[in-house]
Amino acid sequence: MGLIEGACQPRHGYNDCIVLKYKRQEMSHHKEMQEPDPYQRWYDKDPVLSRALEQLRNAPDKYQAQVALNIIKIIVEHQIETETDQPVEALDSDLPYRRSWEDHRQCRRWYDVHEALGSAVQLLGDCPEDLQKRVIPSIAAMIEQTIREENVDQG
Repeated sequence: MGLIEGACQPRHGYNDCIVLKYKRQEMSHHKEMQEPDPYQRWYDKDPVLSRALEQLRNAPDKYQAQVALNIIKIIVEHQIETETDQPVEALDSDLPYRRSWEDHRQCRRWYDVHEALGSAVQLLGDCPEDLQKRVIPSIAAMIEQTIREENVDQG
């Protein structure tokens, strides 16, 4: 006779029930690790970028605007350094359509509240993966420094 999930059979001792419970949790955890979260944000795949953007999300508006312009500057500078053939305007060419600013404001993403911030984060997301890997450390450091300066200004 097989075990019924969530219930202990009378012939099994208390320890057997605990072992079964933990095996189910391990199987559940293993399953979660294998299946990607369909609702995961694109930037959550990189823990450094995810942490930096979360800091930015909680920053006051004036710092978000400043960081947005710096994100765009960093991306453009890295493109110039690598002498890529792809112009900045072409980075989002693989999108199925281009949204107007009015359409962006309709979005529910936290960074679409400000045009510059929405454009900067979208530009970063549209960068080729190799360019993202090169610019993310600089962007994360810049965000952290800006937030640190904000805390000093407030303190």
